Amino acid sequence: MNGFQSGVQVFIPAALNRPTHTLYSICMLVQPTNQEWTVNRRYSQFLQLRKDIQHKLVSRGVSCANCASFSLAISKFRFPGKSLLRTNSVVRRRVSSLQDFLKLLVERVYNDVPKCGICGEEVKDIMRSFFIRGAQPMNGSILSKIYKSLSLDSYVVVDQPVMPVVESLPPISPSLAGRELFSASKSSSKPIFTHSQVSGGKSIFSGSKVMLSTTSGYASTQPTESEDPIRDYSDSDDDGYGKKYDDQYCYDEGIPLEDAMKQVVLPEGARLTCEEVVVRLTSMWATFDLEEALSSLPPDRLSQKAHFAIDEKEYAF
Repeated sequence: MNGFQSGVQVFIPAALNRPTHTLYSICMLVQPTNQEWTVNRRYSQFLQLRKDIQHKLVSRGVSCANCASFSLAISKFRFPGKSLLRTNSVVRRRVSSLQDFLKLLVERVYNDVPKCGICGEEVKDIMRSFFIRGAQPMNGSILSKIYKSLSLDSYVVVDQPVMPVVESLPPISPSLAGRELFSASKSSSKPIFTHSQVSGGKSIFSGSKVMLSTTSGYASTQPTESEDPIRDYSDSDDDGYGKKYDDQYCYDEGIPLEDAMKQVVLPEGARLTCEEVVVRLTSMWATFDLEEALSSLPPDRLSQKAHFAIDEKEYAF
């Protein structure tokens, strides 16, 4: 145990490995506000996040014990290095390491341990841009509430979190209703993701239906007129980190769906259905629409477990 308790969970359920770049899908769960979303980031943006936070922490020197401890923890972390070849195996190892890195940051920042202005608000400002820009709401979450979710006064797990106003949208597929896409494998007792253990090890959203809050494969990052604008925490270019942590999607031309699915890299041990792979694909590749992709595959194919090459005959770029 690291001694830090947080009502924020973060994990990386998949990556998209394309010839020119790799996108990592980051899922965020904030229990106090009951908001859930996903964003896509490139490896270079993880590097930039590490650099920006370290620069902030060392500027404080030794006058803040928490800054010094936080900086030391980041320095000791074995951050995945650059690689000329982005094979599936390389990306899969990065998924695990980058997820652990984000967990380290989240558990150090989003807790109620006393902090100075640097290891508290200034580092939080950096992380807010990284985690929120390009947010795709999930399970009825609302963009204006997502913007505010990483600017709370307290991140203690609450008994009765604020419930989002669920939009009147049908589940993405009847077979996905009530299923947890982002927590653990249904065919294995081994967890797919090592996300924070909140509420006794059970996912804080275990009873929710998994759905995107938009009809397209990705969401606008601007609040609608029906939402209360959160000016102080909005997804604005004025936050100073817009170019560094801009939202990322793959805008490559479409290829056959089955071929595109094979470019979704899953964590080691993951046993997902083809339907779940399509959900992850459409959240990262803008060409593919979720509903169209699901309707193009026969029902029996959607329920099949995805069997993609891991170490043999995998493509390398």
